[in-house]
Amino acid sequence: MIYFRKRRAQYEERFIYYCTAYYLAKARGGGVLRLLISVFEGCKIQKICYNSDVDIHNYNGVVKMKKAFTLAEVLVTLGIIGVVAAMTMPTLINDQRNKALEAQFNTAHSMISQALTQMGSENIDLTKMYCGASRRDQKENIFIRDFAKYFKVIKSEYGSTADLTKLGYKNSYFNQSAPGHNNFNPDSHDNGAIILSNGMMIASSGCWWTDGGVGIDFIVDTNGTKGPNKFGYDLFYFQFGDDNKLYPDAGDYMFATTDAKKVACCNFEKANTCSVPQDTGVACAQFALTNTWPHDEKKKYWDTLP
Repeated sequence: MIYFRKRRAQYEERFIYYCTAYYLAKARGGGVLRLLISVFEGCKIQKICYNSDVDIHNYNGVVKMKKAFTLAEVLVTLGIIGVVAAMTMPTLINDQRNKALEAQFNTAHSMISQALTQMGSENIDLTKMYCGASRRDQKENIFIRDFAKYFKVIKSEYGSTADLTKLGYKNSYFNQSAPGHNNFNPDSHDNGAIILSNGMMIASSGCWWTDGGVGIDFIVDTNGTKGPNKFGYDLFYFQFGDDNKLYPDAGDYMFATTDAKKVACCNFEKANTCSVPQDTGVACAQFALTNTWPHDEKKKYWDTLP
């Protein structure tokens, strides 16, 4: 086997020169080179041009044409790919982001529901305990201290947390649900806060609402300082009522009284539309839980989130 390989290599080396001269003669024609054609025909007849010559002609001497794209065709193709990518990538990225936000919301809601259930089983009336006649929590921030016992807390601040930089946030404020950067009401997070081991942040708003009752309000940032730090995305408002159960906040005690009021307080189109303008986004937890888009009930919340 080794012998034949060596012999083949010798033939290849010998006749590669013949093949080169043959095509040169064929191209130019005339003169002495034309006389060499009959000698070099053996290159094809004996089928021993195995190297680069094989890519140019077959063994019968018929010249092959190498097929390839022109530069213009390549550029046009790349341009089309670029346009399609520019059109589809933002949608794909947005869909992936929304799936992550939905998963984080569900995890957060489950965690605080379980903690509140346990907390309620140990205390007959949480509302009275924290928001009785004296409204102790408005001054002492005792709810967030007690709530922290049911989580793995890695950081806590039990004084005023109106300035979010105390908790490691880049900005001192959260954003409304509307487009752009519109400051959300700092009252939502000024009664102490805790950061959990999974990065989630819970901040107390204290005792609020007299229309129907009084209850503790608190916000949940489902992914902490990562962002977008915007209500309706990773920030949601909750409260518990006099039955010790968890409810989505609505800009009113327990639930907003009208659909229009709910939409006004979870507006993704315009800022400052809630009854308290800076609270726009406060009612989004209701829509997130039911997976209903506030501006079109036929659409799903987590699929439509811009």
